[in-house]
Amino acid sequence: MALTIGGLLTEARGVLNDTTPPLRYSDNDLINAFNDAFIQARYKRPDLFLPLGLRNTVPQYIMPDDTGTAFPISPSVYPAFIYYVSGRTELREDTFVDDKRAELLLTRFTQMLLTVQ
Repeated sequence: MALTIGGLLTEARGVLNDTTPPLRYSDNDLINAFNDAFIQARYKRPDLFLPLGLRNTVPQYIMPDDTGTAFPISPSVYPAFIYYVSGRTELREDTFVDDKRAELLLTRFTQMLLTVQ
């Protein structure tokens, strides 16, 4: 099964318990979190971006155009991105927010990203 950006966002919705309409988080909220995860990953693990070129700007994705786009870096960090998207999205201020859970998800992103594989 190919790992895609749309698949990652769907998995993040599962972590957020946001799979039944009406959805609490828009696709734009999730893709913005994904784009931010990309910037954070480049800062923490530039080696992941060697195939994309270190001097190139970090790609930014939009919905719904990039739903079927393949996950652009090593699949080994795909799960970490799910945690980041979930954590950052959950930080949004609303009645369902759980700051400790969001903090835990974001910490898990960093731990997974920095773990030697």
